[in-house]
Amino acid sequence: MKLFLCALMALLSFNITAQEYYTIADVTNEIALGPLAGNRSIAFGVKNILEEVIQDKGFDLGPNSTHQIHVTLYYFDVKKTSLQFAVYNRTSEETEIVAQAQLIVNGKPKKKVTARGTAKSISTATLIIDEGGKFSQADVSTAMKKVCEQLIKKLKLK
Repeated sequence: MKLFLCALMALLSFNITAQEYYTIADVTNEIALGPLAGNRSIAFGVKNILEEVIQDKGFDLGPNSTHQIHVTLYYFDVKKTSLQFAVYNRTSEETEIVAQAQLIVNGKPKKKVTARGTAKSISTATLIIDEGGKFSQADVSTAMKKVCEQLIKKLKLK
């Protein structure tokens, strides 16, 4: 009888909790204008960054999760301003991305948030060199990382 009670007490002392897993269900590119309009590779990149951010925050990913995150990219632009005085040139580029995320639990929408990520680069030169309005890959990556972190923070995952 003592052995039975000891075994029962040992089993009841374990705290059994179900761990929540998250899945990035899909990333949709709804950008209408610009170089990334309809680009599937940016959606794939955002999905990878979101998975990395979720794991960095201490959450687990699972393929058949009841907690799904849907992300839609709405806006991408590079705002370029330039100041030129004689041979001195100062160029400022601000990369901006706007996205929306929706948390779906057991097939029902729970929360929808919107975030804006920006990355700014400033360059000065004594020679005038124009790159024709191309965007910097480093700035795009930084802006995507910022918008993904903001989306996960605003969703307040448990």
